[in-house]
Order: sequence, then C-alpha cells, then structure tokens
Amino acid sequence: MARKERDVLGEVSLPEGVFYGVNTYRAMDNFRISGQVADADHITSMVTIKKAAALTNAKVGKLQKEKANAIAGACDKIAGGYHLSDFRIDIFQAGAGTSFNMNANEVIANVALEISGKSIGDYSYIHPNDHVNMAQSTNDIFPTMIRVTAMKKALKLISEAKKLSESFRKKAEEMRSVVKPGRTHLQDAAPVTLGLEMAAYAYGMSRDTRAIEESIEYLRELNIGGTAVGTGINTPRGFQAEVVKALSTLTGISWIPSPNLPGIMQFQSDFSRVMNAVTDLALDLNKISNDIRLLYSGPGAGIHEIRIPAVQQGSSIMPGKINPSIAEAMNMICHSVVGSQQAVNMSVQAGQLELNVMMPGIDLELCRSMDILANGIRMFREKLVDGLEAEAEICKRHLETSFGSAALLNPYLGYDTVAKVVQESIHTGKSIKELALKTGKITPEDYEKAMKSGIPD
Repeated sequence: MARKERDVLGEVSLPEGVFYGVNTYRAMDNFRISGQVADADHITSMVTIKKAAALTNAKVGKLQKEKANAIAGACDKIAGGYHLSDFRIDIFQAGAGTSFNMNANEVIANVALEISGKSIGDYSYIHPNDHVNMAQSTNDIFPTMIRVTAMKKALKLISEAKKLSESFRKKAEEMRSVVKPGRTHLQDAAPVTLGLEMAAYAYGMSRDTRAIEESIEYLRELNIGGTAVGTGINTPRGFQAEVVKALSTLTGISWIPSPNLPGIMQFQSDFSRVMNAVTDLALDLNKISNDIRLLYSGPGAGIHEIRIPAVQQGSSIMPGKINPSIAEAMNMICHSVVGSQQAVNMSVQAGQLELNVMMPGIDLELCRSMDILANGIRMFREKLVDGLEAEAEICKRHLETSFGSAALLNPYLGYDTVAKVVQESIHTGKSIKELALKTGKITPEDYEKAMKSGIPD
C-alpha cells in the first residue's frame, strides 16, 4: 500500500516498500540527469558520519539513548549493504548536496523506525531532521562526507600507484643490460638501456604518489560541527570535538576538528589540492602510455623494441594484428582525469560568501577520477607492465645504426668534426665508424672505448 508524506509543498504518494521519503521523491523527480547515483563508498561514509553524530548527541545528553542506538543500528545495517537501492539521488543534484543529505536522513530514519518496531514514516518517534540530522546541516555534513570518501579512494589509488612503481622497478632490473638508442625530439640520441627507461618510470610514479600522500593530509580537517554557516548554530557544547573523535574511532582514520569552521566551509581548495596531485599522476601515466605505444610500434615498420602481452585481437579486417589496447585505455582514462581537474578547479573557485554550493560537482569529479585511475593502474600493471619484455636483438640492431652514439666521439674529434661525420654518413650510407677512423683523429681501439663509455651501467 502506498505511503503518504507531506512537506511544505504539499502531499506526495510514495511507492510501497521504499525507505526514502518526500524530499528524496521530489529530488528524484527534479534531477533526472545522468542515471548515476551515489556509490557504496559515499553511502557508507554518510551513514558512518550520521552514526557518529547520533552517538555524540546521546553522549552530550541531547538525544535519547534508545533513539540514538536505533539510528546507529540503522546506519550499521545500511553500511552492511542493505537498503542501498533507496539512495536514489542523481549525482547531478541541488547545490551543496542537500538532496543527498535528506535522502540519507530519510532512509536512516525509516530503517531506525523499523528496528524500533514502529511504522515506516512514523516520524513522531524518529524524525529525519530532528533526530537523524540533529546538530548537523548539509553545509557541514556533505563536505565531511566528501573528505571521508575521498580519503578512502585516495588510499586505494596510492596503493595501486605504489604497486605499479614496484613493477617498473622490477622491469628496470630485468632490462638493465639491454642497450638501445636514446631518443630526443624523436631523433637518435645517446645510448640508454631499457632498464634506465623503466627506472625513470618507477621514479616518476614514486614522486607522484608522495605528492598525493602529502595532499590528502589536508582532508583530515573536518567541517562537521559548523552546521549552516560555520558558526555551529544548534550544536550542543562539545559536539565538534566529540563527533570528530567518534568518527575517528568508527573509520580507523585520524580526523582533526577544524579550528576555523567558517573558513573551511567557504574554501574548498583542499579538494583541488588533491585533484591537482591526482592529475599530475595522470599526466605522467599518460606520458608512459604514449612511450609504450611508441616502443611497441610496428612490428615490421615501427620501433618495436619491446613486446607487450596480447590481450585481444586488434583489428576486424587485418588478421593477426595486436594493438596496445591496455595503453590506449590508460590514455583515455588519463584524458578524462585531466578534464575533471578543470571541472574541480572551476567548482572550487565558485564559492560565494559563506558557502560553496558546487560541492556535489567537486565530489563527483574528484572521487570518480580516483576510482577510474586506481582501476586503470591495476589494469595497466596486471595486463601490460608485468608481462612487458625486451626485444633485445632489435634494440641492438637499432643501436648499431643509430647516429646518436656519434656524440660519444666528441671528446676525440670535437663537435664540428663529428657533425660533419654524421652528415656524411646520412648522405653516403657509410658507417660512422668508417668515417670517424678516416679522420685520423681516433684509433680503432679508442673508437671501441668511446662506444663502450656510453653504455650505462
């Protein structure tokens, strides 16, 4: 049987069996945008915050213990995977996240009512606003929820990035003796090894990971306790410190009460700090993916100094073609993250006076970026990097025909003479060695010594 609920706009009829209420119903009707709703991480973060608030309100004597326990029990049940389908708000929603907060308040209230043996919708006993949302406002709860969720997702991303860096370190050791031409401007340059290239990738990943670790320290400072405008209106004495302590216990993460609640509410640049660090990781991963595609190009008419695992057929018309599909997917993930950075930065600067209402957009782009990047890095490591192999003979052949090694003759012949040798070799097809010896400025023994000096250890 349908349930009736009323708000200041009038009465609505809710489908039988749903645990959301009138506010959720109206938001569902208003925001039919993407079809995407909050993921389990966001829902779990929100109900954990609501549990911490209920327990704190009971501790400071503002909420009856039996009601607080029912609310906490409801939060535990939702965090355990129940009633997730009742969280219906589109990720593009009303500013500041009011719709999602009210959705959570209503579902938690109704689950708590059921636990208490009351009828769903009997808000005279447990009310979504008066009890579940006690001493809270969307303006402090939603950004707190973003911080808790973003921290979880960042820790997963950091773990994946560290694993990728370790994979590159292993490849560096495996390929330390595979000498090949270096390339600058996509032209022959002094010799390097594949091991050196892999070690450089590991180094880049490590630097990016450290930058993300540093940026997420800013997430530890929480808005909770500031309520509507950062003044803490309608919060009992001691609420901020106690609720942060409770949340730290529930999440196992050390959170810090903000010393300036109006300031942290107005300025959302903590999120852009994290987003920018995440984007730097994406930029470097994009460069690595491009490098791998170049080094794998061919096999008959390209560089092809590496082999990568074959994960699927590469063409519907050219039999036997194997594309660098994993690297290509990584490129697209990185491009998406770079676009999200712009969206986050635009939203961060869009705050007005006491509030930034663009928080749902910040949340969407930041958390989505960390999700797809973490998943992409795992794919990249498992399906490409761990199975990457050297084409040692091709590397050797390229080195023998590369003009880049001629730079090793500079100490013997001088820059200008070497430049003439290189140009003559290009135009005549004669070897660098033949033309260098012809100058009479270097012996065959010194020539071999010079070539070996350019091979990195």
